[in-house]
Amino acid sequence: MKYTKQQWYTPAEVAVHNSATDCWVSLNGKVYDLTKWLQKQFKTCKCVKSCSCSVKMWFCDNCVEYCPCFKQGYFYCDGKRLAMTILAYAGKDLSHWFKDGEWVRYIHPVVGSSVPYHIHGHGVRQPVVPSTRWRPLEEPWWSIDKYVVGKATARTRPIRITNTLTGSTVTLEVCSEETIFEIMMRYLPHNSHLMSYTWRYMGRGICLQKTLEQNGIPDERDRFSDVALAENTHIPAILLYFNDDLTEDPPRVDCYCKDPKCVHKRPERCFTTD
Repeated sequence: MKYTKQQWYTPAEVAVHNSATDCWVSLNGKVYDLTKWLQKQFKTCKCVKSCSCSVKMWFCDNCVEYCPCFKQGYFYCDGKRLAMTILAYAGKDLSHWFKDGEWVRYIHPVVGSSVPYHIHGHGVRQPVVPSTRWRPLEEPWWSIDKYVVGKATARTRPIRITNTLTGSTVTLEVCSEETIFEIMMRYLPHNSHLMSYTWRYMGRGICLQKTLEQNGIPDERDRFSDVALAENTHIPAILLYFNDDLTEDPPRVDCYCKDPKCVHKRPERCFTTD
């Protein structure tokens, strides 16, 4: 069996990455890992510092450099306003901030010009008055592909997977765009020997390279809602039948890869195809 990296993410999987040391956001169908970008932004401060020493001299010992933004009453440096805005919405979808790949704009009520709409206000890098600093010289984070870790699903759906050998049933929330093979990767922690099972729905085989909808496994939640029934009234079930082929999947404890993007800490090159 050959394991693959996760390509699609649900909103719940993005929502757990909601801190300064682990910050993910979704934007226009893509999932961004902005952890390194945030760390870079927090370390950067272009404000002119002032020394805390009572007597100013060319050399100070054990002094503290203060940012003037804090003296003016700000809780954080004004140069880090965009980073603080992203951190406040970590783990959420930011598509409503953008239109055609750029910030949503509005007519400023004071200066009367079209300016980007920043929820937490404009920073010194992008003032509302006409300036050469309207767009920073560096490339914006939303146009840098190295921060993209996957795709955000348009809709999730539940699916039940029942092991007929053990009688155990697992309900998973999967992406509607995922193929059966990608769903198998989600089910892998519940059954590491899953390749020795035949996957069937309503007594017929299913294609591993097609999605649930393409395999004729419908999502009937909208029909249930139309007749005032709960969405979980019926969840389609895929049945697993053991083949008894006397084979074993390769152990997952022999990989020593340090790649942080590796699924289950095992990149594709660490596997052999049975």
